[in-house]
Amino acid sequence: MLLTNYEFHDIHYILILLRAYPNEAYNEHIIRSVIRVLSEPQIDNSVDTNIIRKELRKTDTLENESFRWICTDNVYTYGLTVIHNEFCYSFLEKAFKKLLECSEKEDYTQLCDLADALHNTPILLSENFKNFKKETKIEFAHYNRTYKTNLLKDLSVK
Repeated sequence: MLLTNYEFHDIHYILILLRAYPNEAYNEHIIRSVIRVLSEPQIDNSVDTNIIRKELRKTDTLENESFRWICTDNVYTYGLTVIHNEFCYSFLEKAFKKLLECSEKEDYTQLCDLADALHNTPILLSENFKNFKKETKIEFAHYNRTYKTNLLKDLSVK
């Protein structure tokens, strides 16, 4: 199943929430839900909308002011773009797996830093940003310095 740019906007918002509330008990569920959606094979051209929201609704733990947005399906009337680029799915899936590792280890500082570094990448990917590598170098700079890594390389490797 293919996702739309609006699904990537929902992922962007999830990253912002993970950054703001890194030690919430429901974070692992959220991260696993996003991984499930991103890891689903894109074997055909079927497109559904509000997939992220539908996946998050499967739990009762998100009855929280920050997640009221998942209760409403968006009706997209303008600017809908289907994301065909496999790199986008793979990159975000690896990013969320890394977030899951931080959450499972209860390393909330690294979870917050990683979500902060990643929060704009879904938008950049959904808009097919031509200078993705250059922009992520800026976005990931603090995380790379702090954790002595190259996040772009780590998440781009097959």
